[in-house]
Order: sequence, then C-alpha cells, then structure tokens
Amino acid sequence: MIKQFDAVVIGAGVSGLYALYKLREAGLSARAFEAGDGVGGTWYWNRYPGARFDSESYSYQYSFSRELIEEWDWSEEFVGQPEIERYLNHVADKFDLRRDVEFSARVQSVTWDDAAQLWNLRTEDGRAARARFVLAATGFMSAHQYPDIAGRDDFAGIGVHTARWPREGIELSGKRVAVIGSGATAVQIIQTIAPEVGHLAVFQRTANWCTPLRNHAIAPAAQRDLKRRAQDVFDLCNETYAGFIHKFDPRKGSELSREARWAHYEQLHQRGGFALWLANFAEVFTDREMAAEVSEFLAAKIRARVRDPRIAEKLVPTDHLFGTKRPPGEKDYYEAFNLDHVELVDLRETPIERIVPAGIETRDDGATRLHEFDVIVYATGFRAMTGELMRIDIVGRDGLNLNDKWADGPLTNLGVQFAGFPNFFAILGPHNPAAFCNITRCVESNVDWIVGCIEHLRAGGHSTVEANAAAEQAWTQRCYDSASGFLFADVRNSWFFGYHNDGGEQGRFLVFTEGVPAYRRIFAEAAASGYAGFEFN
Repeated sequence: MIKQFDAVVIGAGVSGLYALYKLREAGLSARAFEAGDGVGGTWYWNRYPGARFDSESYSYQYSFSRELIEEWDWSEEFVGQPEIERYLNHVADKFDLRRDVEFSARVQSVTWDDAAQLWNLRTEDGRAARARFVLAATGFMSAHQYPDIAGRDDFAGIGVHTARWPREGIELSGKRVAVIGSGATAVQIIQTIAPEVGHLAVFQRTANWCTPLRNHAIAPAAQRDLKRRAQDVFDLCNETYAGFIHKFDPRKGSELSREARWAHYEQLHQRGGFALWLANFAEVFTDREMAAEVSEFLAAKIRARVRDPRIAEKLVPTDHLFGTKRPPGEKDYYEAFNLDHVELVDLRETPIERIVPAGIETRDDGATRLHEFDVIVYATGFRAMTGELMRIDIVGRDGLNLNDKWADGPLTNLGVQFAGFPNFFAILGPHNPAAFCNITRCVESNVDWIVGCIEHLRAGGHSTVEANAAAEQAWTQRCYDSASGFLFADVRNSWFFGYHNDGGEQGRFLVFTEGVPAYRRIFAEAAASGYAGFEFN
C-alpha cells in the first residue's frame, strides 16, 4: 500500500529539516525523502578538504529555538564542514526529525493526479508516496556537474567531484593531483591540500576575485556574548541586503577622496569575510569606476603575495570586475602558487584536449602535452538554481512537464510556485534572493511563508493553491528588471544566468536582486492580501 502524507519534502538539508519541523508544528503529517544516507544536504555531500562556511557561523545557525542556540557552541568564526554536519545532525536528533526522513531515497518523479488532488512521488529504488503538498528542499547548489571533456572515464587513477568526496577521504600526501576549476570550492581545496601533495596542477579557465576569510577561534567569553546577542544578530541579518551581518556603508564613495576610499577598502579587507563585498559603498555594485577601483586594490594585493609576476597576472581576473560574482573566501590561497610543486595551467592558453589513463592532455602551442596524475579533482560546480529541480521528472496539471515549461528559462511567482503545478513549492528555487543570501536566514523566511500559505488554504477549506499565470509572468519580469543597473547583469558567464561549466547558458537571470528586506516585505504583503497572485480552488 502506498503511504500517504499531508506533505512530502524533497531533501533533508538546511531547508528540508526546517520545513519538516514547521510542517509538524502546523499539525501536518510529513515525510522527507533524502538522496544521501544522512541529513545535511550541502554539508553532507561537500566534505572535501577545506570545505567551510563563508557566512559567520553564528549568523548561519537556525533562529527558531532559543534552547538550541544556548546549547550549541561554534568553535570558529567560519567553521568547517565536519562541525556543520554535526550541528545539523544535532538539530535532527534534538527535534526527532530523523524518524520522518527516508534516506538513500533519491526522488525520480513527482506527478500530479488531478482527480485525487494529490502528488505521486517515486524514488529511483522504487519507493512511492502520495501527498497533498510537495516542498522541494533541493537547494540551489545541489546538481553537481562535470566538464564536457573527452575520456573522463578512461582515467586510471582516482577521479572525484568535490560534491561527491568519499566519507573515508582520499590519501593525497605526496600524490600528483590535478584540480580542474577555480571557483569558491577550488579555492578552498587548493589552499588546503597544496602543502601536503607531491605535485599540484590547477587548471584555471577564469580567475576569481578572492577576499580573505580571516577565520579565528571563538573564545568562551565571545561565545557567551554571541548567545546573549543572538536575536540582535538575526534582526541585523533581516535588515541587510543579503542577510549577512554586513551593512553597506551609507556614505557616497564618489564624494570621498581616493585616499579615504582606499583606507576604507583596507579596513574591510582586514575585517575579512564578505566585508569588502557587502560592507563597502553600495556604488561598487552599480558604478563601473568604483568597482574597477576595488578591483585595482585587490589586484595589488595579489601581485604583492604571488612572487612570480607572470603567475600573479594570471590570477588577476580580466573578464569581470570585483563584486559582479560572489567572491570566494581564502586563506593562503595565493601563497600556494609560491610553492615549487604547484603549477597553474591557463586553460585559455593551453586547453584540455582529453583525459587519458595517465592523466590530462592539453594543447600547448599546437603540440600535445601530457600531465600525469594520481588524482583528478573536479571542482567544476553546479547547475545552479534550477538543476536539481529539472533533474526530477516533475509533471503537473494536464501532463505539463517542468522541463518543458522552463525550456526557455524558469517562470515562477515569488520564486516559490509555478503555474500548472498546484500545491508544489520550491524553497530555494529560481527568482528569490538565495544567490546573495545567508542561506539559513532566507530558508527560515521562505519556509515560514510557504507553511503559512498552506495553513491559509486549509483554513479556507480549499484543495489547491497555484501560481497565477499572469502574476508569474509579472514576477519573472520583475526579477529580470531587478538586475538592471547592476554591473553583474553584464557578466553572462555567471551562474546568476544559469551558466553551465560546459559553456552553455540559459541566458535568463535567475535571481531576485532587490534584496532580502524587500523580499520579506513582498512576502508579508502577499500574505496580508490573501495571497494575491495565487489561485485557491
């Protein structure tokens, strides 16, 4: 007999666990289906060396339980993956969430039954369930991708994507290692493994502007103070543009002297984390000269830290200005390239031809060069925002498939529902501020709104809620328009546009960029209006 629930949650990471908690709190029967054999989502899968927060730990934690805040101590300002995974397991155990999670259950299909007004869910291993509501807690960086390189399966050594790093780890000491990629994940793993490997080759297509993390241990006195001020931290995050503890400088940078601006950049650089990005002058996001000046400031830092001027120039981005992409946080990343056994391979000059049993072949001045390796690490990212949703066969009303609906780019209303898919909600889908957001802060806001919408439906005696097609068009256009005037709107090789590492792109802007406070206000206004833009039947 197929099990039936009020709601099914796809995923048991940060958003899935909170969704399960809130659905239970609302009195609904719920079951989560998780592809992994444990909770954690992003922090379950991404266990590569060096994986850690780029949000301050105490700003990322859940806010819904004061008791939880009091009993958990964060060891560092930006803790690593093992501690984050332990925290999420602690949450699952404390609130007895694990009993309502089915593990090793990757969802294959979700199909709407209009006659029964229910969703039918099936996993890859044949498990099935029915539910009135589906909440997709699939994250926005979940569908990992490999580059389109011939011969990947021919490699005789160990080939691994960072998002599928084995739990038992990989012995890298003294090994010849290749890292393909240069984004945030690559930066973390490169700076971590460089001192221990025998040889490291970094295959870089696009350099990124990195900022120092400035991580440090949290002393007991500071820990007590952070617990005392926890609500103040959450309140601050809810007021800032991206949900972090950093607020834009209220001054107009262009009215200050160059010396004053550079002193400000230096102060933010020393503070670390996202301070240079999100506590800077707001003009850095809109004024090309200002962004170029901050880029110049960072370029000087890179040149001062990398001894070989030729390598330093390759590590200075030339295709985008600072602030137009989410900057990776680093510690000793640039110094790694001062080590004699670390090599930088510029893929724009020497592209990869194919992978062979012994390693990687590149084309260098018309000749083929073989780089021999024991391990190839693919730090090649994800199909952001839409990838995991579109991997599942989601079929809505009248046989409408989500992949077909989104063939020319996603359409959503408020980033949480799609016309033709009644009672289906995406927690971190396209067209919300997730790309800029301190994830837990956005997760709690989004889940609270979704569960509130479900409670409104039940109180009104309705069967379904579905995005209105006209409202969906208007919201999607608003997201496109929200990027107007921002410099990142011109950087098309970014996952903000659905960019894929194989060189393709959807070309549709996937993010709401008016900021977290605006998004929360829109949510509140929609709820107060009886959920205008959504149809209840």
